[in-house]
Amino acid sequence: MTEMTEAKRTQLKRKVAAAQKRNDDRGRTTIVDRAGERAIEAKDKLTDFVRAHPVATVAGGLALGVIVSSFFKRSPTRKLGNRAAKSASGLAAIGAQFAMAYAQQAIAAAAEASKTGAEKLDDLSTAARGAGREAADKAGEIGDAARSATRHAGKRLGKALHDRFN
Repeated sequence: MTEMTEAKRTQLKRKVAAAQKRNDDRGRTTIVDRAGERAIEAKDKLTDFVRAHPVATVAGGLALGVIVSSFFKRSPTRKLGNRAAKSASGLAAIGAQFAMAYAQQAIAAAAEASKTGAEKLDDLSTAARGAGREAADKAGEIGDAARSATRHAGKRLGKALHDRFN
């Protein structure tokens, strides 16, 4: 129990010391200094990202340029975007027609497969019924033979016991 208390006390002392150090650092630096440090950190992070991902950086820059350009009424980007939208809507309509045709073919194929499956299931059930009847007939024959053998054995046993005691 005292070990836990001592550990907590040590942890609190560390936190207090760290907080005092932060407060001391804040007093020495001005807002401008801290803003400059953050700007330098941001620049370094950006530079590292650009070096690690040059293609993504170029693509992002182009995308940003296109977006900014589209805010102006007479920009070529906006005109090109309008033409692309018209073309895209035409392509979307064609794609929808292809999708509908494909869906209709898939539904027809599923219906045919369902019909074929039902026919095969009917054939299998007919075969299973026939096999069941044959097994029942054989079981009946075996049962008749067993009854006959049991009756015969009983008669012989009865006669043997009668002969023995008489």
